[in-house]
Amino acid sequence: MMAKAVGIEPPGHGLTLLANNSVLAGEDTYYAAWTVGEPVQYTNVDGDEVDLYPAQLYLLLYGCADETAAEEACADFLAREKETYTVQDERTETHNAQDYTVLDYTGGSADNPYDRGSAAFAVRGGYVLVAELLAQDSFDGDLPQILADFLDGVHYDAAL
Repeated sequence: MMAKAVGIEPPGHGLTLLANNSVLAGEDTYYAAWTVGEPVQYTNVDGDEVDLYPAQLYLLLYGCADETAAEEACADFLAREKETYTVQDERTETHNAQDYTVLDYTGGSADNPYDRGSAAFAVRGGYVLVAELLAQDSFDGDLPQILADFLDGVHYDAAL
């Protein structure tokens, strides 16, 4: 569960829960991450040694004052994603009666060790949900399919 708003089924595809932070710095902001495969040590742009996985799925649930504010925040998240990566495909998908804008992309900054990704953006009530699956070139999984299967396992509170 993330807040009382979203429930998430185990995602399959070898994804293992790495982190589930019930509340981040913001009062109504939640974050979870899953990984695939064995990590290797990687030195990030800050000079810190971190674990780098073949693929990693991030989920952000961002609470806003109301649905209008959530729509504005979602548009901002989506615009930043489009500025950061080279979008290969953009489409609308529906999972569990929830519409998502989905991007498949490549590239990013030289500081990003992931070569490609697939991300989904949605608004539900006063919440923005962003799910992003990133992978290294060596990962042979079908990112759009893995993300779609994950979204099939996301359930929203009917009150939203």
